[in-house]
Amino acid sequence: MVIVDQLNVQTGQPRKKFIAILLGLSVLAGCSVPEISDFEMGAVLDGKAASEPPVVAEEAMVEPMVLPALPDAGTASTGASRRGVVTAGDIDDGLNLDAFKRYQSRAAKDLDLPRANLLTPVQVQMVGPDNRPAPGVSYTLRKPGAPDPFHSGYSGVDGRISVFPASLGANRQSKVELRAFENGEEVLRKVLTTGERNRVTVPASEGWTPDFLDLVFVFDTTGSMGDELAWLTKEFAGIVRQARRAAPGVDVRYGLVAYRDVGDDYEVQNYGFTDQKREMQSWLRKLDANGGGDYPEAADRALHAAVNLDWRRGKGERIIFHIADAPPHKQGALSYVRAAQIAAGQNVQIFGLGASGVGAESEYLMRQASVLSGGRYLFLTDDSGVGNSHAEPDIACYRVTALKDLLVRVLASELSGVRNEATDSAVLREVGNYANGVCLQ
Repeated sequence: MVIVDQLNVQTGQPRKKFIAILLGLSVLAGCSVPEISDFEMGAVLDGKAASEPPVVAEEAMVEPMVLPALPDAGTASTGASRRGVVTAGDIDDGLNLDAFKRYQSRAAKDLDLPRANLLTPVQVQMVGPDNRPAPGVSYTLRKPGAPDPFHSGYSGVDGRISVFPASLGANRQSKVELRAFENGEEVLRKVLTTGERNRVTVPASEGWTPDFLDLVFVFDTTGSMGDELAWLTKEFAGIVRQARRAAPGVDVRYGLVAYRDVGDDYEVQNYGFTDQKREMQSWLRKLDANGGGDYPEAADRALHAAVNLDWRRGKGERIIFHIADAPPHKQGALSYVRAAQIAAGQNVQIFGLGASGVGAESEYLMRQASVLSGGRYLFLTDDSGVGNSHAEPDIACYRVTALKDLLVRVLASELSGVRNEATDSAVLREVGNYANGVCLQ
């Protein structure tokens, strides 16, 4: 939850057709080779080689609070396969930043993809006088001595703040000035950007109750995504209904951006926002999966279109789910990362979900976009026993549950400000040493 006012690219390889009943949501993860500072990134993106496309139409210092699983989420027995149920796992790389940086460095070189500058991160956890996490605390970040902030927002899930100044045009800072505002009081702290999480105590927190949720789906509608599209159309209403229990009465707008590739009947189809759930469902029903043919798609153009929607400002949630099974074209990788940087500056979170057929390039770009914007990377697994094989992600630990349950928990966590973990009975499989989103050694 972040709030504010303010390429496995297999060129020439034919794209596989997947006939699974799986939801595929994949954003491209990470970027790399030379590390790109905000200034360098902007300079490259302003050039012809990667110009911005037009818009169409570390362990926690405080034990995190954990919500019980929401009811009616369709739990399953531990270790028992749920035949016919789409399954998925996720990784919050922001909670495992050192491990992600090692992965980022390695993948950037191996895949010859750009790498966003994640050096000197601002890592903070807000807590109240009782030492419990304090989500929803308003804050600003300034360079030392600067009159104006370079970023502002609200502390997120479990009171966490994760910001990368270099990606927001503030260059590398050894320390920044944090001002937190709660219950009419201001707390001023100088926080180090060494990667260690700074703990900041604020007056008694009132907790997090968002005024609104802007929820956008960016969907690859090329030929291989038919089953994923059918799944989302069927499950969309139930996912939103269950997640809203975490914030009853929250004002929700829905958005949709569909995309294919150059040479198809459309590259990007931007539906904008609606406050009517039925209209969103109608948009989904009218979509069909067609076109494509090669592996990469117009993902960078679609993400820019989504980031440039008329997002509401203030005390609310802004979330993008990017659903895809292919990365952007390699020449669009920098532009894709730039879209994620813009999203971070607007406190729009990106959650990539890798569908069947997702490769190393997609995982890398999607995970990088999620880290920059404060989201998570989600991925389908083989535990359902249906559909084509899914590649194991390059991740040290994760839990497998039903995909629908995972999406509900992600949204409920952001809406409540408290991390919502799966119950033991809902976990089908566990990899590594997992503890509330952190991969322990």
